[in-house]
Parts: sequence; C-alpha cells; structure tokens
Amino acid sequence: MRKEQRAKSKDQNTMTHGTWRIAFIVFFLFTIHYTLCSMLYASDIQFEATVDRETVSLGESLQLNLSFHGTQNVSRPEIGEIEGFQVRYLGPSTRMSIVNGKVSKSITHIYTLIPLKTGSFEIGPFSVVFKGKTFTSQALTVEVVSGALPSKPPTQGPGVAQETIPKEQLKDRIFLTIEAGKLQPYVNESIPLSIKLYINRLGVRDIQYPKFEHDGFSVKGFRQPKQFRHTIGGIAYDVIEFTTNIFAVRAGELSLGPAQLDCNLVVRKRQRRRRTPFDDNFFGGFSGNDIFNDFFGRYKAYPFQVTSPPLTVNVQPLPHEGKPANFKGAIGDFRFKAEASPKEVKAGDPITVSMTVSGAGNFDTVSSPVLDSKEGFKVYEPQAKQGQVSKVFEQVLIPQSAKVKEIPKITFSFFNPQTGKYRSLTQGPFSISVAKPEGGELKIVEIPQAVTKTAKEELLGRDIVYIKESPGKLKRTGKYLYQRVGFWLYHLIALIIFITLVTFYKHQEKLKTDERYARRLQAPAKARKGIREAQGFLAKEKSGEFFDCVHKTLIGYMADKLHLPAGGITIEAVKEILGAKNIDGEILDKLTNIFSACDMARYAPLELDRHKRETIFNDMRKVIDFLERKKV
Repeated sequence: MRKEQRAKSKDQNTMTHGTWRIAFIVFFLFTIHYTLCSMLYASDIQFEATVDRETVSLGESLQLNLSFHGTQNVSRPEIGEIEGFQVRYLGPSTRMSIVNGKVSKSITHIYTLIPLKTGSFEIGPFSVVFKGKTFTSQALTVEVVSGALPSKPPTQGPGVAQETIPKEQLKDRIFLTIEAGKLQPYVNESIPLSIKLYINRLGVRDIQYPKFEHDGFSVKGFRQPKQFRHTIGGIAYDVIEFTTNIFAVRAGELSLGPAQLDCNLVVRKRQRRRRTPFDDNFFGGFSGNDIFNDFFGRYKAYPFQVTSPPLTVNVQPLPHEGKPANFKGAIGDFRFKAEASPKEVKAGDPITVSMTVSGAGNFDTVSSPVLDSKEGFKVYEPQAKQGQVSKVFEQVLIPQSAKVKEIPKITFSFFNPQTGKYRSLTQGPFSISVAKPEGGELKIVEIPQAVTKTAKEELLGRDIVYIKESPGKLKRTGKYLYQRVGFWLYHLIALIIFITLVTFYKHQEKLKTDERYARRLQAPAKARKGIREAQGFLAKEKSGEFFDCVHKTLIGYMADKLHLPAGGITIEAVKEILGAKNIDGEILDKLTNIFSACDMARYAPLELDRHKRETIFNDMRKVIDFLERKKV
C-alpha cells in the first residue's frame, strides 16, 4: 500500500514539474515570437510627407501630413520650426483597411502651416526614429505668393469634412487599368494579366474582385491581391493589384476588357453639431464613447463601380515552318528530364519511366513526351501530376523478352514564343539488362476484364488464410488524452499567457496613441509624489516651498485628469467643469480655499501658521482622493 502511495505521489510530482516546464517553454516561445514580429513589423513601415497644395497665398494656410503606413503606434513627430511658416499641430488621424483578409493600417499626424512671407520654401525632409530604426521622408517644395489664387474644388484628405464628390473629380481620384504582359502573343501562349485599382486619398471599402470581358481567352483564377503605393505625376496613389494568367484559344484581333470593379465609397457627411475643445474626437480621430456616433453618424457608404478602358490583343497563329512531327501543342520555354528504374529486370517485370517537364509556359498544353519506338515493350498510358512550374509523367514499360537491351530515346517538342521557333529535347536511350524469366520465355496474353475479375476472386479465396476470425474483446489500457488534467492545464496556461501578452501590448499601444488616456493614468502617480514632497516641506516648516509644491501638485493633477493645458488651469475653469459633473459643493469649496491660500502665501507678504498649512495639506489629499474614487 505504501509503495503504491509513494508511486502515486511521485507521478503527481512528475506531472507538476512537467506542467511548469511546459509553461516556461510556452512563455519563452511567445516572447521570441513577439520580438521577431516587432522586428519584422518595423521593417515594413513606410514614412512619407505630403501637403494638400504646392502653392498658397499669403494669409491662407496649408496642411502638412506626416503619414506612417503599416503602423498606428507612432507618436507625434517633433518637426521643430519650418522657415517661413508658423507650425501648429492639429492631431492624429488613423486609417485601417481590409482587402481579402489582409489588414493595412496607417496613422497621419496633421499640421497646419501658416505662411509668414512670400517666396519658395523647402519643407523637410523629416526624420523619425521608431523601434530603433530611422525613417526619413522626402523633401517638399511650397511656393507662397502675395496675390489670391483662383478658387479650386476643396481637396479631400484626413481631417477635411466632405459631402459627396463630383463625378468629374473622381476620374483622377479613383480609376482602374488593365494591362497584358504581351499584346501580340501566340495562340495558347500564357501571358500575365494585371488589373490595378488606383486610389488617391479616398475612403474605399468592400472591394470586390474585378470582372472583365475575355471572349476568345481562357482565364485562370485571380491570385491574392497585392497592395502598395505608387506616385504618378507627383500624386501618391494607394494601389491594389489583381494578377492572373490568360491564354488565347484562337488567332486574330481580340478585345480584352473593359474591366469592372465594384466597391463602396465612404463619404463623410456634413455635421450640424458644433464640437468643443473638450470632445475626445476634436481632431478627427476615433476614441472614447463617441466612436459609434463618429463613424456611423458621420460617414456613409455609396456603391461605386470603376471601369477600365478595353485592351486590344493581336493573337498570332503558330507557324508551320519547322514544326516537328511529334509536336503536341506545348507552348513555353521548357526543360526536359527523364529517368528509368529499375534497369535490371526479368522479362515481364515493369520498368517505370519518370519524365519531368519544367520551366515557364502554359502547362495545360503540355502532353506526355513520345517514345521513338515501342518495339519489344508492352507500353501503358502515362499518368500525369502537375505542379506550379513542372509537370511529371510516369509511364510503365514491360520488356517482353531478354533480347531487349535499351529503352529508346524519348522526345519532347514545344514552341518557344520568345524565340518564335520550335524546339525538340531528347533523353536516352537508356541501357537496361533483361534476364529470361524462370520457366522459359514469357508469354503475355491479354485477358478480358470479366475473366480477370474471376481469376482475382479465386486467387484471393485460396491465398488468404485467416489467422483469427475475431479480434476478441478490446480493452482500453489508459485514459484518452482529453480526459487527462494535464492536457487542459497546458492549454489553460498557454491561453492565460497569450491573453496577458495581448493585454499588455494593447495597454502599451494605447499609452502611445491616446494622450488623454496616458495623462489620466499618470495623474494619480504624479499626485502621490507631490503629496510626499509637500509633506516633507510641511515637516521642515518650509512654508514657501510647501505652498509652491501644493499649488504645482494640484495644478498638474487637475490638468492631467481633465486633459487640459497646465497653463489654462484656473479655479473658475475647474469649478465650471467639475460643477457640470455634479461634484459635491464641499469639494469645490475646499479647492477654492486651497487655491486662495496658495495665492496668498505666494504673492502676499503673509505667512500662514502651521495649523493652517496642515489644514491645506489635508484638504488637498481629500480632494484628490475624492476625485479618484469618483472616477472623474
């Protein structure tokens, strides 16, 4: 009994140690994965600077956008002073799009530039360090003139309200192109086809795969679309490219397209409600409880269809000159390799010939290579397996007598559209050794299907001897995996680690991108530090330093808590904001007394006694403690 208990205890200890080892390994793997993802993530980021116009009148303003594509975690860049302009930071604008399951996101920091004098000025280049890597934008040239410029339709961009966009403006803002890799291909020649959607600073979602007319062509399915940026005539476009391969099935002048693509334009509706500086979303971002009102109330999706111009393709027939007799229609630039195995057999034993055609071209036109002669062999039809860049044929040959010394050479012919000529590739002949079968010469007789089936059934009946008619009663020797405690414990630990990492990452991301959240989170810690300093000055009877510390602590706490600039904190402004939040009048009175006492001690030649200083200190602690518990 004691031995069994000791063995059971030992098993439990082993399981416990194994659980902790698994937990440590999972945590270690998650850490490595997070680090690698961060490194790769930083390498995919693109940084660019743009302005909404290159010419501006003195007295007007222009908008500078610093955009980071591939991330939304970049804080406000410090760009310093720009010669000839007064710089004002408006705020960030984030953007996220999903195209066929691929997520792309970006953040744009928006600045207003007010020209101070006329002339031509260079803005940038700007450099930003993010995750240990330096990103540099291009330089921009802006001309400031003294006279008024001709009126133009408003340019749409981040932070600019828009209603509907006139159709005449859309032709340069969103358009579709269709491009073929070759405009004069041969019949059955595989050519790449590219359909590109260009978008210039428009909100577009629900993008569908394009459709296009292709009479006379065979079309493959579209591959996963690619997304990148491209500049045309100084204008930056977001491009979504759809690619596939096509080949013409007949000669002549054929029309390809027009291509059509359906999507939804996301248009911002005009707002009637006037926003205040205390709104979370003053600068056009989405945050706080206003997110649903901002997105669903301010934006509307309109169905839109983009159409490309058609494309004319002149398809040429294959030439008759130099066409091999064994040509079966293969079009492309191919390589050919053949192998035979085994090479030492008895008459009647099978030999497998493996023939591989690889390269670039239309593999739908590739047929099996041809044996120059079948004499002395029983030849079966080849079996084909096709990959992306190769096609493999396996053919079984059976030598009928020992007189066979080799497998004849094998030829594969194709037409190369790059050179415009036919080409034949050969492999072999392959030397083989064929021995006589036991019992004399082999005679191969073709047996009808029905007879073959009967013979097989009789053979199986005589040759198979059942060792046991029934396997007997089966008994499970252990628990199923899902019934073990350790199985679920391992998954639970992995899930907890994953949730912890995700929560930590989201928290850090919010601290970097949400200034209001970061200030509110840091406010209690700064206040506790200020309270400790004030308590020290109180104990040392340093009245001036005490009231300076109380004033600084309370001003800093209220500024961070209410998301206001520290220079704008006055007792009137604070009472107005807290009064609107239904804060107890006693707290407001304490705040008034604290501010008044600090002003008297700092600016009037009057020194308050220790009892008064202790009262001020206790009131400050009560006010901060009350506002923290109230979740203001």
